[in-house]
Amino acid sequence: MKYVLLDDDAIEIGGTNLTILSMFEDRINETVRLSTRDLSKLDLIKHADKIWIIGNIMNLFQRQDDIRDVLFDTITRFVKIEFDYNFCPYRGEIPHEKLGNNRCSCPYGTTGINQIASTYNKIIEKASHIFFMSERQRSIYANHIPLLDFSKTTILSSCFSKQSLALFESLKATPKNNRYAILQGFGGWHSEAKGADIAKNFCITNNLEYDILPIQKYENHIKLLSQYKGLVFLPIIDDTCPRAIIEARLLGLHVITNINCQHVTEWWWKEESKTLDYISSRPQTFWSIIDKI
Repeated sequence: MKYVLLDDDAIEIGGTNLTILSMFEDRINETVRLSTRDLSKLDLIKHADKIWIIGNIMNLFQRQDDIRDVLFDTITRFVKIEFDYNFCPYRGEIPHEKLGNNRCSCPYGTTGINQIASTYNKIIEKASHIFFMSERQRSIYANHIPLLDFSKTTILSSCFSKQSLALFESLKATPKNNRYAILQGFGGWHSEAKGADIAKNFCITNNLEYDILPIQKYENHIKLLSQYKGLVFLPIIDDTCPRAIIEARLLGLHVITNINCQHVTEWWWKEESKTLDYISSRPQTFWSIIDKI
């Protein structure tokens, strides 16, 4: 085993978990996967010499022990992947305003939490590299964490497995109906954040026939999505690099989205012919950096 993947307990069919599985598909047999919820000091001792790849860590701040401080004082080689906004307990500026009723000044301002601020001090100081999902996400981090060293950062974007990319290609020519798909989300705040109701109202206002797609296993979802004319996805949060609209494009759908999808201003998205090549290259880009650590 060469690597340790440490992350919060991800939803199996959620974007974070799917990107993680895609990144590690060729090296899963060399990787120990640990949960921030169950991480122990014995784990740290046992795997201290490995390269740690750290994703979401919000569960660490829910724990009552000192494992968080011990973690960053013990491991010597690690990278951090920022899937959203872990420096804020609400996971971003817009959720902070909506759920916390306050303008986000995390992690160092008046709304910040000392534990998170001290942890990010260690991450910024000690991480070999930090990966972001989009350019705009990195810019927001830089505004909140001024000491972020851009030379030790890379835009990773969402990642897709070779199997998924082959599936998209095989389904791209699927006959399309004349309807638009809307993603249901996981309910509650998640569905609100992903703009499910806004997408529905958009379709009604613009006389677009639509269906709200249920949550189901990933391959079944992709097969169903491939039958639609388009996807309407209008999140109200800063969605760092949503897989949903990338999947839709690679399946040949018409994508209706908004600027809150933070990657839509990047060259590989604006030039549709470049999207597949760029997305296909992201796992290799990630490992080319890891292999130099």
